[in-house]
Order: sequence, then structure tokens, then C-alpha cells
Amino acid sequence: MNLSERPLKVAFYTFGCKVNLFESDQLKKSLQNVEIVSCDDDADIFVINSCAVTATAESQARNMVRRLSKRGKVILTGCYARKIKDENCFENTEIIPDIKDVAEMLGSQLSYDAFFTRSRPFIKIQNGCDQFCAYCIIPYLRGPLKSVPLHEIRSLLEKIRDENFKEVVLTGIHIGKYGKDLSDGSTLADVVKAAYETVGRVRMGSLESPEIDERLFEYAKNGMILPHWHIPLQSGCDRTLQAMRRPYKTDAFRRSVEKVIECYDSLPAFGTDVITGFPGETDADFEETRKFIESLPFAYGHVFPFSSRPGTPAEKMEKENPVPKQVKKERAAILRDIFQAKKEAFQKSLINTTDEVIIEEKIDENLFASTSSKYQTVNVKGSFKPRELVKVRLSFEKGRLSGSES
Repeated sequence: MNLSERPLKVAFYTFGCKVNLFESDQLKKSLQNVEIVSCDDDADIFVINSCAVTATAESQARNMVRRLSKRGKVILTGCYARKIKDENCFENTEIIPDIKDVAEMLGSQLSYDAFFTRSRPFIKIQNGCDQFCAYCIIPYLRGPLKSVPLHEIRSLLEKIRDENFKEVVLTGIHIGKYGKDLSDGSTLADVVKAAYETVGRVRMGSLESPEIDERLFEYAKNGMILPHWHIPLQSGCDRTLQAMRRPYKTDAFRRSVEKVIECYDSLPAFGTDVITGFPGETDADFEETRKFIESLPFAYGHVFPFSSRPGTPAEKMEKENPVPKQVKKERAAILRDIFQAKKEAFQKSLINTTDEVIIEEKIDENLFASTSSKYQTVNVKGSFKPRELVKVRLSFEKGRLSGSES
């Protein structure tokens, strides 16, 4: 980014996934002679790192551009920026943002060093996707698979260790495909092993169920992977999964979940993603999905009404066999209620158990927010520092988990 020599105030607003969060950290690290400030503060430049996975995400990015353009220069980057680079998506030409790619802003050489702003740093281990699910625009925006060489990941892990972090989160666009484009035979399991041996606690981002291989199961049994797995489902109906071009059926998905459960002494936290109202989804199809979700021990779930993405096969399906918008919303509300009930039940099942939490930030005098091994936010009383690993006994107070030192 070509900045003036005087220190500028630059604010970042990040939408979307952990990959975007990591890339925003990269951008912050790359800037010279600037002051990083909050979007609530006065800033000379506002950088919006956008998402394009749904129409709602795009709308949120446009609204943020309109809002922040009243206060300073706006640079739009991320997936939505890639999508609209040659389009005019703003009716008011006075607020058209400067659109740049993350790589363009960083320069020709991408650095995988990060400016860590959280107690649990993210590492982007790969980019791109070659799965081309019928509904998804991300492979078109992010391009082909590109894995970060293992030696570069090890170098970053060593920096994370040296800065006294106790946990690392492995993320990417499709982390289960890590190493497919490398010639050395590296796989996700190799990254997990390196992270565990260097940092300690290892958490993985979203991972497709067919890509949980025997080494990952083995590492989970040996305590090398935290008991938190996010495994996208998208639909609990085989007919819909086939139409979505998903690479599994519901029986195989269930077997993967059950095999993960067997790796731990207590129930791990399972998260998932589900799409409602995919073109052609009937009431019977949705009922299959509802029953399937009810039958599995999810700790949380993200539900998205289907959103047509231009250029994808599902765009044509939507024109030929759409599900009414209101039906999509009603189905989404039903599933969200189910996931909320499962979340509350999972949290209550943790009462009187012990866990190790990472201290994240101070909430109030002697009260800190933390993240447990099972990806639960826990308020802990005491005197701590961010990044500290604390063993606590869990309780459930006022609708949330709390912990006291054990």
C-alpha cells in the first residue's frame, strides 16, 4: 500500500472467516509508519476485508463502505472485492471504494508472518479450493489449491511459541486438502504434528468429514487435537447433498462424527454449517435434515438460507426450481432453534467438569473472558494475563459458563 510518509491512522473492519482475520493481521503487519486504530476512532483510511459467501455478506460489506466513506478513505479488499473488481456495485459514484486484492496490498511476496491480535493466533496454512460445490463461489474467487510449505509454517509456529502463545488455530479455505499441491507429500496431519510439538494446543478450522484421515484420528486419541471439530454438513438429506455436489452421504458423515467421539474421554464440541432452501429442497427433504441434525450431538451450528451466487451451477437450479424466500427463512428458524437448544444442553453438560482455558481479555475488575478446549466462552474470576493457560472448574450462571481456578 502506498502510504504517505507521515503516520496515518488506519482502521480495519473484517467480515467472514478466520482466513480473512489472518489476512487482516498480515496487512496490519505489512504497514509501515502507520497507527492501527479502531473503526470507532477517527482514521485516515478504513480497510474493509469483505466476504462474498452469501448475498447478505455482500450487503453488509456495501453498507459498511457507505458508512465509513463518510469518515475517510475506504479500501475494499477480500472476496467481495475480487468479485466486483470490474463492476459498479455502488449507485453513488462518490462512495465507490478503492478496490484492492490482499496480495496487491501486501506486494508480490506474501509474508506468512502475522501481527497477532488475539490470544489464540490463527495460521493460514493454505488457500484456494477445488471442490466446486454447486452453491459455492469461493473456488472461483480464491482460485486453485495453494499450500504454505511446511518449513514456512514451522517458522511461524516457532515465533508463536517464542511469543508465549499456548494455542494455535489452523485455518484455510480448504484445510483438508493441505499438501495436495506440494511435492513433498505433506498433509494436514503433518501440520498438526508440527503445531502440537511446537506450541502445544492445536485447534483446527472447518474440516470436511471425508478428509479426516487415520493419522488425524490417531492424533486426536493421543491428545494432540483439542476436542473441538467444525465439520460442515450443509444438508441432512442425501438427495440434497447430491444436488449440492457434496462428496459424502449422511451415513458416512455420521460414521466420521462417531469415530471422532471415540477418540476422546468425554464428548467433544462439534460445530457445523447447514443451508436451508437449496433449490428443489422439498418439505420431506427438509424433514430428513431436521431429524438428522436432531440425532447428532452438535454443540452449535451456523444456518444459512440458500443464497444464489452468480456463475455457480446452483444459480441455474434456483431459476428452475426455487424455494420461496419465506420458506427458507422458516426452515432456517427451525434449525436455529434446534442448534440453540443443543448449545445450551452441551454447555450444561460441562457443569462441574474441569478444563483448561486460554485467557483472552479483561472484562471487568477481576473478571476475564477465556476460551475453553471445547471452544466455549468462559468468564473466569481472578487476576490473569492474556494468553495465560488456566485450569478451571466450570459452572453455569445467568445463562453462561463461568469458571473458578481448580
